Amino acid sequence: MSPRTADLSIVIPTVGRSSLLRAVQSVFRQTFPGTIQILIGMDADLYGEGARLREILTSSCPDKRFISWIDMGYSTSRRHGGVHRCHFGGALRTALSFLAQSAYVMYLDDDDWLAEPHCAEVMAVIGQDSWAFALSFYADGNLGEAICEDLLESVGVYRGLYKDDFGGFVRPSGLLLNKLQLPHLLHLWSESPLPSGDGEDRLVFNQLRDLPHGFTGRASVYYALDPNDRMHAARLAFMQGQGKTFPSLTKHERAR
Repeated sequence: MSPRTADLSIVIPTVGRSSLLRAVQSVFRQTFPGTIQILIGMDADLYGEGARLREILTSSCPDKRFISWIDMGYSTSRRHGGVHRCHFGGALRTALSFLAQSAYVMYLDDDDWLAEPHCAEVMAVIGQDSWAFALSFYADGNLGEAICEDLLESVGVYRGLYKDDFGGFVRPSGLLLNKLQLPHLLHLWSESPLPSGDGEDRLVFNQLRDLPHGFTGRASVYYALDPNDRMHAARLAFMQGQGKTFPSLTKHERAR
């Protein structure tokens, strides 16, 4: 078999949730004309579905997409017996970023998903910069439906709810990095500044914030809301201000 060359690599840590199918299938459907490598890292197979999910995805993978499935047989996250502070994947985002075949690495949580033009649009705006992003939709992951644009949180540098305290914010899902320009910060994906084991995204954004970057100006990432997240009340208030409601009281296969 001749080696495949990726124009873009997408890193997806997973705990074997069924939503992984939706996340990866959204990558299958991307309008991006190049070849996409999908690196799926198994943190812990919490639902015993890993083998089934792998079979479904590998057997249905279309042309110009290929899956690199990595399961070390143990977790690198303290939450599941490993040594790294990040509860959500441990060192997987760090390790898979370096293992990615392309210099361009995008991230996607296993419960989020992408609109079809997302990869093409973000790749079109990164240019010679070190990172790029798009806006997001708040979404009901149980129903697989968008609710409204997130104009509160993941809106970029010195914008939104976090502009004063953190200089803004961009969430990992849909975020694109040129890893060759940023090898010194990739270890931060495995860290956490908080007892809850999250916050790694803030560590990374704090380093990206003042670097040149691209922005599509469009919402093309679907962020699955979790009622157990500490920001959920603020998100509900924002959505209500937009005339929208979030009907799900719990989240299927939640990670928190």
